[in-house]
Amino acid sequence: MLKEGFKMPEEEISRRLSNARREMAEKEIEVLVVFSAPGSMRYGQRGHVLYLSGYEPYFGDSMMILPLDDKLEPVLETGSASYFPEQCTWLKNRAEAGNHIDVIKTYLSDNSLNSSKIGVAGEYSLSPLFYHRMTEELKPAQVEIFSQILERQRSVKSEFEIDCMKQTAMIGKKGFEAAAAFIKPGVTEADVVSEVEKVCREHGSQGFPHYTMVISGKDEKHLGYWWNCGGRKLEQGDPISIDYGAMYNGYCSDLSRPFVVGKASDKQKDVVKVLVEAQEAAAEIAKPGVYCSELADAVSRVMEKAWGIKDLGAGLGHGVGLEVHEWPFVGYHHIKDDDAYRDTVLEENIVISMEPMMYFPDAGDFQIEDQFFITKNGAVRMNDIPQQIFEI
Repeated sequence: MLKEGFKMPEEEISRRLSNARREMAEKEIEVLVVFSAPGSMRYGQRGHVLYLSGYEPYFGDSMMILPLDDKLEPVLETGSASYFPEQCTWLKNRAEAGNHIDVIKTYLSDNSLNSSKIGVAGEYSLSPLFYHRMTEELKPAQVEIFSQILERQRSVKSEFEIDCMKQTAMIGKKGFEAAAAFIKPGVTEADVVSEVEKVCREHGSQGFPHYTMVISGKDEKHLGYWWNCGGRKLEQGDPISIDYGAMYNGYCSDLSRPFVVGKASDKQKDVVKVLVEAQEAAAEIAKPGVYCSELADAVSRVMEKAWGIKDLGAGLGHGVGLEVHEWPFVGYHHIKDDDAYRDTVLEENIVISMEPMMYFPDAGDFQIEDQFFITKNGAVRMNDIPQQIFEI
């Protein structure tokens, strides 16, 4: 989802394709077949094809074929939408939606690549049956999974990408300011969502990468069903957690701040103080060469000292870019059977979200979330939103 009239810089396009081909050459991959499904909260569903082609899947899966030989034109197979404006992509060679395998066969045959080594990126957009068909029907070509080529490349951002993400963080700040001016007893959670999104749209947000979450009160059952909240009316004394993101030139932000209708209790202030300290402890050690698990451990130490709690639950955070949840995943390394959640070493210009959170029955559900980009000297926060509890 690109800004109206936006044109991707030529050097950015060249960088992405050249980097992908360099890693293909290192792994002796002659053809990279890239799959993406329509926009989704699940990692990698829209981003791979969008990253390499500028085209975002809308109806149905899309596919791109990138040859190692830069003298050969890549091909983009669009989703099943019947319209396709020229400005959707910088690729010249396009195929209408159809049978993916037939498109691949034709491409391989036309370019004398029938016996090539094929890497597949975005295999989580495919059914196991379809991947099995690829391995059988594309013979004598050799088909293997190589999603890490794009996962790593997308996690390390260019100057252009970081600038886009700084802009979307600035838009996100406007949403919190709008919420602070709008919240009062009697309005619903859905009313706050509408106001936040309206103001963000007015300041340039082209979409919202996940549900705009506004949850209020202290009822754990209500708070835990956050994607279906909206009808509850705010009451005096309510704690509120707002978690949402904006989008600019396709790039996402993911931000969270706590609010209280009225005056925050000492307990609520203390919770937020610890969350900020925990995030700062992780940011302080976030440098190139450091494992993501070390950031999670730093947060755990702060929480254990404050509350005797070691377990972060799902994790500390995640990469952010063309998708709101992408590589690397921070603190999810305990998920042993999925390589996407592997413990990753930070590199310069990786962008990560860090979102320590905590629920107490007598305080509510609070969270502090910000994006940081990794420099050679450490982590730099990408916004200037006050790290506090907002009293309304």
